[in-house]
Amino acid sequence: MEPKPDFNTAIVRNVQNDDLYQYLGDNRFKNLRTLKEGKVTDEVAQKIFKINMDATIILSKYPNVYGLINKLGLKIENNYSQ
Repeated sequence: MEPKPDFNTAIVRNVQNDDLYQYLGDNRFKNLRTLKEGKVTDEVAQKIFKINMDATIILSKYPNVYGLINKLGLKIENNYSQ
């Protein structure tokens, strides 16, 4: 039986550099490519981070993708108009 997806964490895209970040709560974010963590203000978070539902779903269903993003240095492109 396939494991049940865990949607308790949001995956966001940095609109300035297309890196994916995991929202850790309390305005803390973890870069999935570099594994660096940091805290940003509400104003900065609203400007540079956009929730990426596709990535949230994929990473919830297939947690091994976290490792691929890090090991391969993957970024994500925004193919939708803003």
